[in-house]
Amino acid sequence: MKLENAIKRIQKRASIVGREVEIDRSDRKVYARFEGASREISFWVNSDGHISSPHIRRYDDHSDIMVDYFAGYHLDNLKQALDSIAPLPPKYPVGSLVQFKDNKRNQRQRLAGKIALVVVAEVGGNYKVQYPGSEDRWNPYYSERDLELAA
Repeated sequence: MKLENAIKRIQKRASIVGREVEIDRSDRKVYARFEGASREISFWVNSDGHISSPHIRRYDDHSDIMVDYFAGYHLDNLKQALDSIAPLPPKYPVGSLVQFKDNKRNQRQRLAGKIALVVVAEVGGNYKVQYPGSEDRWNPYYSERDLELAA
């Protein structure tokens, strides 16, 4: 991904989650810190203008090569880093009526087509729902990809 596209993606995520972002560009390394976050994203800029090695670390934690301590961890791509620092809000808010999609997983569990009420909406697209016949004591989380808004 090109550096300009990466910065646009970071700024777009900041506007979606409603937080300010501070981007520091040095010679070959870029740091991005979201408002209210205790961690920051950094990545290298290659000679061809692409980014590489997205990394997350606590903003006040630094690596120490003398004792083999390397702060933070590397990720595969920028989206994973953004999802960790500034996760997207849930697609279906609490109180929404949703319907289980007609897919294999829902058919196996005999949930396809059932209407449900979102009780808990977690960051990352996981939902606890109540539907007719659901047990109160065993109420698993269902993925966003298995649900759709009831029409």
